[in-house]
Amino acid sequence: MLVAISSLVSGCSDGISETDVAFVTAGTPPQFITMRMYGAAPDNVAPNSGKAHISGGLRQGCQAIIRAGSREVRETVILEDEPGASFDLDAIRTEDGWKVTTEGLTPPSTDPVGFRTRFTHCVNAIRDKYAAEPEKAPFS
Repeated sequence: MLVAISSLVSGCSDGISETDVAFVTAGTPPQFITMRMYGAAPDNVAPNSGKAHISGGLRQGCQAIIRAGSREVRETVILEDEPGASFDLDAIRTEDGWKVTTEGLTPPSTDPVGFRTRFTHCVNAIRDKYAAEPEKAPFS
């Protein structure tokens, strides 16, 4: 019984399918060391007002640590006009490949197509922001 309960708990906290893990690992540029997706509160909500969920809800935050030569650069973007709820994801490059997890309120399994679209938008926005900075070399 304890094994059944522990597998249920780990399944609920993960919320990402092997297909989505494969999509993330294939779609993450080799320069990325980590990739994170998270809910971000709108800028126009006053702190402690309790209205983050009422006025516009959460936006999609995206963050990556990128290997740039001998240094690491953190890039963050907020997707403003994405329909639907934001997704939560943590992907970390390891010696053996990628460790992809999610423990947030909206895991990818709730809307796999929406998640893949949003993930692609995050990666592209981070790449575009990184490439637009004059001192940085664009992705190849």
